[in-house]
Amino acid sequence: MNRPSNERYQGRFTAPERKAARRITGGALALLILFLSLARLGAETFKLLAYADVFIGGGRMLIYGDVNNVDLNLSAIPIYTEEPENPDGDYIIKLNDGTTIIYKGHTYELNRNLTTVLVLGIDHKIQTEKVVGNGGQSDAILLVGLDTSNGKTTLLNISREAYAEVEVYDPSGAYIGIVPEQITLAYAYGNARETSCENTLRSVSRLLYGLPISSYLAVDMDGIKEANEAVGGVTVKSLVSMTLPSGTELHEGDVIELHGHDLEWYIRTRGYDLEANQRRMERQKQYLTEFSKLAVAKARDNLSFPVDLFSALSPFTVTDLDITDVAFLSSTFISHGAEFDFRTIEGTPDKLNGSTVLYLDEIDLFEAVLQMFYVQVD
Repeated sequence: MNRPSNERYQGRFTAPERKAARRITGGALALLILFLSLARLGAETFKLLAYADVFIGGGRMLIYGDVNNVDLNLSAIPIYTEEPENPDGDYIIKLNDGTTIIYKGHTYELNRNLTTVLVLGIDHKIQTEKVVGNGGQSDAILLVGLDTSNGKTTLLNISREAYAEVEVYDPSGAYIGIVPEQITLAYAYGNARETSCENTLRSVSRLLYGLPISSYLAVDMDGIKEANEAVGGVTVKSLVSMTLPSGTELHEGDVIELHGHDLEWYIRTRGYDLEANQRRMERQKQYLTEFSKLAVAKARDNLSFPVDLFSALSPFTVTDLDITDVAFLSSTFISHGAEFDFRTIEGTPDKLNGSTVLYLDEIDLFEAVLQMFYVQVD
């Protein structure tokens, strides 16, 4: 398998101008909750669709629109601009600057209805550190893709250990260069707020061949605990045996309702062997799936729940989403059935300079890009 090199990424991505992170104002929240209370007079489906329509202006701003050039620059699969005379194995035909791709006999076009949000789980308190290098790392990296035309949602689970191109800055914030290393470190080279999120967003976008990401939301562990309590705690069937901070001896297969430090221990603890983070990602996936079921049930019962939760998490998050974005995206997701697919990229773990890195399988990565960002049109 080919390992990534600097040449694979350089010159392929220019960071777009980002929207400034915005906070919820009390007036906006009050008006929204008032509207939601009135909307409860209608039928459930009608309420949700009307709710989406009211905020469609704000929500539509998230859709990334035209992309002039998708630079695949793959090393594992040959790329052509027309049908090759003597093809050998799988190959790609790249048309219209990459917005149209022919692969394995099928034609794919870039999905113009897609909204993408990079969700980061941060291992430090998100608003306390201001010095570059002291703001923690992104222990969990999820790219959420939501098709606003049909509600289809995919979560791309990216390993924190994925070997990727990261922009490196010194403690004063001066740019040093692009270095291949664990993608989790991208967050550290920022102010633990907007610039950390933006740097991680750029690394993820480069990893996905320069494709755009609409927005970001980073939440620290205290925020995850707050969200957990908002749904009344999450029950899981344990995937691991461990001793929890509460003193509970948890055995694989035990059913437990997670709260507080026990929750943190369950979704964050990992060993030091090469497969440790993959096992932790399975627990995080399990937890998020069960949390989502509870959150959706609450949102169906109380339409203001998503924005109430967004407001409650404000002290523990940094994001360029605003309350109208959250209202639009959550209502679109729920009104179309509130189901999502998980996608994880295959890879080979190895040790590099004393740390574990995951060399992603480039073909699996490319096919994930097709699944998330494109639609099959033939």
